[in-house]
Amino acid sequence: MTGTRSQRVAGAAAAAVLVTLAVTVRAGGNAPVAAVAGEPAGGPELRLVGMAGTYSIRPDDGPAAYRITLQAREPRVVKDVTVRIDLSALAGRADVARVDEGHRCALAGRIMTCVLGDVERGVTFTPFTLTPRQGAAPGPAGAMTTTVTSADAPTVRHTTQVVVGAPGTPPDGRE
Repeated sequence: MTGTRSQRVAGAAAAAVLVTLAVTVRAGGNAPVAAVAGEPAGGPELRLVGMAGTYSIRPDDGPAAYRITLQAREPRVVKDVTVRIDLSALAGRADVARVDEGHRCALAGRIMTCVLGDVERGVTFTPFTLTPRQGAAPGPAGAMTTTVTSADAPTVRHTTQVVVGAPGTPPDGRE
């Protein structure tokens, strides 16, 4: 160990403060959502509500809608809200079939971005629908991460596992 005792104590105190500032909340009771700390207790806040931990896309069912519900803590308006969904882990396994242009969603490469603007109470929307790629083997397809940012509220994240077929589908595709 190097440094004086007071430097070590100061370093330990700083580490304790950082740990105290880290906040982890849960969305829907199951899936982890990280929030960046530092906002005053009464500041703007967004929550992802009812986000599924697993999202199944089945070849026979047609495009599967992916729904996002954001709630703002009242009475605050959350400014300049943007939702980004990283679909890169699904390359070769699933394709975007439809994009919700009404919520200013756009796909660039494998990143879906929806520019929602100001959110007062909340919003529910379906940024895209997915279909399994022709010939994609049943089973886990990868994870997609949703990140919600704004000008004045903590960032929230959610990861959803995508499965081709039903969860627990054997690799041979028989259900």
